[in-house]
Amino acid sequence: MKTASRHLAVAFGIAAVCLPAAFLLTFLLLPLWSWIEANYKIESVGHSGPADWCFWAVYSLLAVVGLGVSALRARRK
Repeated sequence: MKTASRHLAVAFGIAAVCLPAAFLLTFLLLPLWSWIEANYKIESVGHSGPADWCFWAVYSLLAVVGLGVSALRARRK
């Protein structure tokens, strides 16, 4: 039971760290979002910055990669 709670704490930690990282990375990727909007006509950039889906896409990618790395490290031990 101790390892399960540790894995859960690590997952919550990764999710928490991904929030500010995703916020920053979403704004740094503004040229990409503008390119997507211009080429694919998907609303990506509004008057106040990138659309919500851009943030959630970056957050999801960071969380999946972070959890995957964590799972690989746990499996090796």
